[in-house]
Amino acid sequence: MHGEQSDRRARLAQAGALPALSLVIERVLDEDLRVPVHAEFRFDAGMPLIVSATFTHGWSSVTWNIGRELLHRGLFEDVGDGDVQVWPTQFDEDRAWLILDSERRSAVFELPVPPLAHWLHSTYRLVPAEAEADTLDWDGFLENLLADGGLRRPTEGNPS
Repeated sequence: MHGEQSDRRARLAQAGALPALSLVIERVLDEDLRVPVHAEFRFDAGMPLIVSATFTHGWSSVTWNIGRELLHRGLFEDVGDGDVQVWPTQFDEDRAWLILDSERRSAVFELPVPPLAHWLHSTYRLVPAEAEADTLDWDGFLENLLADGGLRRPTEGNPS
């Protein structure tokens, strides 16, 4: 299995990276107040379960890792119930809402569906949903997890 995973990752690296998608979206502050925000969506075929989204306004920016499937499904149906929620707007099928919620703040964005859906479809052409697990480096993950500072087996008399 390890050899197959390495081969798959090598083929993806040779295929080249998918270019980032840069959009100007709107952060909704109030019913009548919206602020343009630059959003850059990135996909790494070596980590196909997530899309990294960097939101920049002025000099400040923040990057969120969003589940690829959640983002894609949310363009067409209500999904998410935690820190990330996405759903289509009620009156315009070419727009969707994205809520990012942290302990200190939350933000509501309006997303343009067509370019984001097209870009997400490109990510699925590069790494189909059914092949996502094939690209994960389980051996490397376990090696890091069990390395110094990782998980330890409890010793007798020491439950930690």
